[in-house]
Amino acid sequence: MIVLQVILGIVLLFILLNVVLYFIEPSLIAITFSLVLRMFFKNPPMVSLEKYFPEHKLLKDNWKVIQEELIEVLKNENNIPKFHEVDKIQRFISDKDNAAWRVFMFKAYDNWQDENCAKAPKTTELLKQIPGITTAMFSILGPQKHIPPHNGFYKGVYRYHLGLVIPKEGECYIVNGGERYDWKDGEDVLFDDTYRHAVWNRTEETRVVLFCDVFRNDLPAIFQPMNKWVYGLREKSKRLKSVLKNAEVQVDLREEERQTAQTPQPQV
Repeated sequence: MIVLQVILGIVLLFILLNVVLYFIEPSLIAITFSLVLRMFFKNPPMVSLEKYFPEHKLLKDNWKVIQEELIEVLKNENNIPKFHEVDKIQRFISDKDNAAWRVFMFKAYDNWQDENCAKAPKTTELLKQIPGITTAMFSILGPQKHIPPHNGFYKGVYRYHLGLVIPKEGECYIVNGGERYDWKDGEDVLFDDTYRHAVWNRTEETRVVLFCDVFRNDLPAIFQPMNKWVYGLREKSKRLKSVLKNAEVQVDLREEERQTAQTPQPQV
């Protein structure tokens, strides 16, 4: 009887905490839910594509199609925003050196970025055939870019990378949970980004991958709808609303600021 009362008390406390968090910052619920998943579900840093994301074959089989559209997008590479210009909270990992990390967003937290999608319609069509994808982008690392060690905070998704433009000379790789993966053109990988990970592009070339987050299919059935509901709450976050707005701003934001500063202001 006492044990049942304790369990009931914990459940009620969890519900109350989440109600409070919802009105303060909805995305904080995702953090608490992720902590619960970490307690009960263990997996290696790198996981099986065939087992946990069999739909990857559609993207891998069409990587050349995706690459062709990417090459067109890259013709205006300097107008693609840097990651920390899309999501300011990412400044620590995106803006630690003079090399650029740019992101061309297709889908951000289950929201399609229509203007960007129109610039790569074939890639968009492929992505829309896989409903489990929550976020999708071209992740563009400039020469000599290093992303410092950090942890993803949401364990309800796995991260997918498909190599599209990979440097031919030098090392370009990610280390996740102590396991190293070197990107290759047309090859893909699936991993749990809540492990500590870092990225190095030790070359003079640009590296681009198709970067996706996909809902985990290895959670018990009772957690699947809960996972999608909790993830959906993130859209109500003020920070994420800003991300969605900035994701379609395909201009160099600092250049725009300079031009605005140089524009003569009307005399009052």
